[in-house]
Amino acid sequence: MRAHDLDQLEALLGCSTPAMLAQAIAKSASDIGFAHWMYALDLPVVDERRSQYMLGGYPTRWVEHYFAQDYLRVDPVIEHCHARTTPFIWPAQQERPPGTDPHSLSVWRMFREAADFGLRCGITIPVHGLGCSWGLVSFSADTSLTPTDLNETVPKLHLLTSYIHESGHRFARGEPLPATPHLTPRELECLHWAAGGKTSWEIGRLIGVSERTVVFHMQNASRKFGVTARQQAIARGIALGLINP
Repeated sequence: MRAHDLDQLEALLGCSTPAMLAQAIAKSASDIGFAHWMYALDLPVVDERRSQYMLGGYPTRWVEHYFAQDYLRVDPVIEHCHARTTPFIWPAQQERPPGTDPHSLSVWRMFREAADFGLRCGITIPVHGLGCSWGLVSFSADTSLTPTDLNETVPKLHLLTSYIHESGHRFARGEPLPATPHLTPRELECLHWAAGGKTSWEIGRLIGVSERTVVFHMQNASRKFGVTARQQAIARGIALGLINP
């Protein structure tokens, strides 16, 4: 994820529905190289009284196979994410382990079969707090990752996960979303042109006001969105559907 894509991450915070959030996550995950992702909170392995929440997902056939084989019982990803905060890197494909330990064989079989369903590599980031007991965001792809790939990819996914959880926990907990701020027509007009890459001077020329007036309107829009930077205001306006990119 490139540096200027921080605006793309900020836009996740303005998603007003799970569908909007899922679409934004899919775009960010794809940009990093992952075709599949899943955000899950309060999984049933610890306290089945809590209500589970899931967004996104893996191929349906793999999910059905996973539960049919009772892999939830042996999945090391689940155990890791429940107890820790560090990423879990899925093991690379390997030969059948020596010996006949049933647990080791089941884990090896699970990852081997996941690859057959197009989940060849994966990185799972645990999430904790914000009203949930625990959860995870898991990313997978049908390509292998080199050590260099991992060094570049894991920090990006960690950052993406923090934004996913910051935004997604609201839907899981049923929290009311903040009201969409009211922008004046002039503020929306300035924001629209700014989203198109125009400078304050250029916007002033386009709408017939001074550069100082444009800056004033942009600052007002930023204040109403609760942000300080112009690019953050643009990202929030796009996420809320107030302007088109």
